Amino acid sequence: MNQFNQFQEALALIHIEKNIFLVKPDNRYFVGNTPHGGYLQALMHKALVTILPHATAISSSVHFLDRIENDDLTLTVDIYKIGRGSSSGVVRAIQDDKVCAVFTGTCSDFEHMKGYSGLNTPLPKIFYESNMANYVEMNYDKISKGFTPNFIKQLKCLVHPDHAWWNKEKLEEDAEARCSAFLELDGGMPDQFCLSFYTDILPPVVSNKYGPLGWIPTITLTTHIRQLPTTNILFVDFKASDIHKGYFEQDCNIWDLNNNLVASGRQLTRILKSEDKIS
Repeated sequence: MNQFNQFQEALALIHIEKNIFLVKPDNRYFVGNTPHGGYLQALMHKALVTILPHATAISSSVHFLDRIENDDLTLTVDIYKIGRGSSSGVVRAIQDDKVCAVFTGTCSDFEHMKGYSGLNTPLPKIFYESNMANYVEMNYDKISKGFTPNFIKQLKCLVHPDHAWWNKEKLEEDAEARCSAFLELDGGMPDQFCLSFYTDILPPVVSNKYGPLGWIPTITLTTHIRQLPTTNILFVDFKASDIHKGYFEQDCNIWDLNNNLVASGRQLTRILKSEDKIS
């Protein structure tokens, strides 16, 4: 099975009653024993568009509230609004009678959208500075065997050579908190669920400046899908800013190779025990 079809299979929802789904998480898309945040977002995203009449979640936000174990998960969908051009609702991920994550989204249909287009966001300068052949496979097992999480092994992820922090002999004082990469799930054109997965696909980019900092949990993740991709391979650019008391924001932009901005994301993330690990 190719990577794209495997990912779609991992998003299988079992409809057990009205607006309620059972999920058996696929541990190929885990970090350790817990579902990867982008994979979980894609599952909740799929549950919402399965219930609402509009096809694509163009704007969504997920709050990660509690740890999710490697066990069955229930997704419940509540409808907020159904209109002519858009609809919205909320999905709750429940395990052991606890709400572990909440996903809110607004859905619409790209084929029916009309309006002016402008203020384009082109591919960044860094895209043109190095050929894809010079990019490095994301694999940081050289730091510690088995360190690379399972979900990274389920797609092709090539990272800009300046951002491959696991290959650096020492930290660089002028290094950016940034990671740029080419992504591909072999076998299919990326859909909206792939984009949800990709907005959280890279390790926290502060690692490129400060080195490995252990587990850095995501608190919230917001995703905007602007249009569907026209190329199998996508280019992503993640940047972090403004660390304050261990919390920082990480921004993500995703383009197809025809220079179309297809999605963007922002997450609030926390460096645990940052005062010890960085200072």
